[in-house]
Amino acid sequence: MASLIERLPNELQWMVFSHLDYQSLIHLSRMNRYFQQTIDPQRMAASFDKAQFVMRAAKDFPQHRPSEKGHDYRPGNFECYVCFRVRSPDHFDMLQPQSAFVDRLGRIVRNREPDPRTDRQIMLRRFCIDCGVCEGLHAPFDCLTTRTGKDLWVCNCRRVWSKPGCLRCPNCRGDCPLRPRRKLLM
Repeated sequence: MASLIERLPNELQWMVFSHLDYQSLIHLSRMNRYFQQTIDPQRMAASFDKAQFVMRAAKDFPQHRPSEKGHDYRPGNFECYVCFRVRSPDHFDMLQPQSAFVDRLGRIVRNREPDPRTDRQIMLRRFCIDCGVCEGLHAPFDCLTTRTGKDLWVCNCRRVWSKPGCLRCPNCRGDCPLRPRRKLLM
């Protein structure tokens, strides 16, 4: 049996959803199958609301805080300001770039020196490795070290593999670089 809100016309449902904050959208999207298919918190919430929520979640939610009690050592979790999720430290690069240069179209400048007349420098907030690969901040053949000390490399097909566990990509047959590629210009 459909709930009252499910029986409303789509336009009215969207009006109700537009007044919800990011956290409420997340909770509602997990309520049942209908809301899971209807509500996309990432797309529906405002960016500032998502940023506020992940900052608060990383700081206030006890499951994300570091713990140093006896044998139960946990380094704590970190927030990603691209996908707006709080994730474990093995999803974050130890030496992620703090800034990047973008061209007039907003694309990351790679494989050339930035031109001060056309390119501009932007400051980056913390981002997870997956978002770094998707956004072009981690390029193919970059070598990464997670905050937990795990070594990774980015393949030409933009998949991330563990070193030395996988030295050849099974998808595109690309080889792991022997030396780390130079990071983005700061």
